[in-house]
Amino acid sequence: ALRSLRDQNVLVIGSGSMTHNLAEFFGGEREPAPYVLEFSRWIEAALARGDMKALLNYRSEAPHARRAHPTEDHFLPIFFALGAAGDDLQAHYLSREVMYSMLSMDAFALQPVH
Repeated sequence: ALRSLRDQNVLVIGSGSMTHNLAEFFGGEREPAPYVLEFSRWIEAALARGDMKALLNYRSEAPHARRAHPTEDHFLPIFFALGAAGDDLQAHYLSREVMYSMLSMDAFALQPVH
């Protein structure tokens, strides 16, 4: 149902966080935690491959998934956006920022492969 919105030139935005473990929030600016980068880059690689099966099974396949997302609420918007984008998509990264060492705020646009 969401894919048909693309044909109507409707912009679909999924807003969440690539990693979101507030139990590890200490404030201040620090270097990104290694698990944050490993999880985020795994998602980026799965998007680049178009591996929707791996993305859907991220809880068991992605490194540090449960640590990166103790709960799924901040990650689930990615699936809303992927559903609207369709199968022939390519992720174009707009930003790869980590805040407070544990909040990966990656931003990307999903565009059709031409």
